[in-house]
Amino acid sequence: MRRLLVSSLCAVALVACDSASAARDGRVSGSVRLCGGPTPSRCFDQDGGTVSVFGRHDRLVATRRTADSRFSFTLPAGSYTLIARAGDVRGQRQVRIGAGQTLRANVVIPVP
Repeated sequence: MRRLLVSSLCAVALVACDSASAARDGRVSGSVRLCGGPTPSRCFDQDGGTVSVFGRHDRLVATRRTADSRFSFTLPAGSYTLIARAGDVRGQRQVRIGAGQTLRANVVIPVP
């Protein structure tokens, strides 16, 4: 009986920690766009690239390939730099995510 009680308490503690962690997290989602070119310049969705998230001290937090030019990350609340790469070109964007917040942030890759 005592073993069952200890197991149950451990399970409740893990769920509580998971919920507390989720409450401190936020989500950033968006798409990668190639913009520029000769006049009239245009923007196009960029599929098949990667988006990397860098945190404090330029530490890599996560990297994902885009799907239909879209990306999404669940991250602890804080400030981040999103860097999108497609071949030899790249674009970046600064974001600040609050706890429980869902942020929409597109990253533009300038094309000459």
